[in-house]
Amino acid sequence: MDVLCFKNIKRIIMIRVRGFEKISLNIFADNILFNDVKEIYEKIKLPKRSTKSSAGYDIFSPIPFILQAGEEITLPLGFKVYMPEDEFFMIVPRSGLGFKYYTRLANTVGIIDSDYYGNTKNDGHCMAKIRNESSDKTICIEEGDAIAQGIFLKYLLADNDAANSERVGGFGSTDK
Repeated sequence: MDVLCFKNIKRIIMIRVRGFEKISLNIFADNILFNDVKEIYEKIKLPKRSTKSSAGYDIFSPIPFILQAGEEITLPLGFKVYMPEDEFFMIVPRSGLGFKYYTRLANTVGIIDSDYYGNTKNDGHCMAKIRNESSDKTICIEEGDAIAQGIFLKYLLADNDAANSERVGGFGSTDK
């Protein structure tokens, strides 16, 4: 987690810049159909970079699953992401899964806006819908396997941009 510290005469003030938090157990339980939700929840791994030069944060599966050719799964990831207002978190398939199994995200690239965090019915819970596009290969994912990667990116605004509305929902709500 990036943290800025400013020394004040009386105390140190910490400001969070960007990072990940586990979603609440209740929200996670609303999105997963397993009897042992609490056990799965306790094992959730927050995204992390594997090497110091990695651009992407590996995103891990909280559950084991198998996808036959042509099958897909909507996977509650168990985390939410916070960042400055002028950034977004882009989720893309992990390269190895794409090369070996032709996996893709149902929306091809996931874009998590900064106002998704904590401002929706699901508190900003990130999910991924993964599809096996292979014609003959089966994908076997174990709990804790890296399945996607996410990258923080800044974005720019057009000179005549006049957006001033606030988010009122989750997936697909910004055009409402």
